[in-house]
Amino acid sequence: MVARAVDARSAQANRREGRRAFMKAMRVSNKCYNRELRSIELARRMLSHGARTQTICAWTGLKGDRVRTLSRVLGWDSVGRGAPRQRGPSPSKLSPLMASASLRDEAPAIAGLCWCYDVIPREPCTEPRKRLPGIERGERMCDALEFFRQMVPETRITLEQVVLLVFTLAERDGWELGVCANCPAAILIDRLALSRTLCAYCQPRAGADRFEVQEPMPSVEREYKGAPVVQQPLF
Repeated sequence: MVARAVDARSAQANRREGRRAFMKAMRVSNKCYNRELRSIELARRMLSHGARTQTICAWTGLKGDRVRTLSRVLGWDSVGRGAPRQRGPSPSKLSPLMASASLRDEAPAIAGLCWCYDVIPREPCTEPRKRLPGIERGERMCDALEFFRQMVPETRITLEQVVLLVFTLAERDGWELGVCANCPAAILIDRLALSRTLCAYCQPRAGADRFEVQEPMPSVEREYKGAPVVQQPLF
């Protein structure tokens, strides 16, 4: 009887340990499953914004074949469905983006949103293309872009350009996010430029003030009005 009771308690302990191991394995499995679902959902959102395959792979961790299969299944490659998929290498320089007047006005706004959504790190980041991409940050970046498009429906800025903004501003090397010298508007500051840090609204006003013809001071005018003109000695 004693031996049978010991065997029963041992079997019960083994079942308890097996149940704990099973629950632990299930938690790990559920965590991996949830992360897989989040990566697929992020890939779907980035496909809807016309992101390139290599960009989606970098931010979601999915393989290129899975991204192309997902794009084909969801129909994002078909004509007239969502934003057109871009081909070729991703943009790597911010200067061509700032050459467009409309994008130059919109870039500080979306950069400010990315800062508020904690997409752009608070501290300078070396090698941001390797360290920043991830599911959590990618979700926040899509949130910022989608919120911006709700406020500015006619915007032409793309997700690829937002990614370039995030990488460039994270480095703090050539460009940084700042504030206009005349108003509280957010602007992108070229640290190598010698121009004043003014927003697009304040720049024309500053130019007008610079070339405005100033009227003579009334006090000086009264002082010399009617005064006799006398030739003073030269030596």
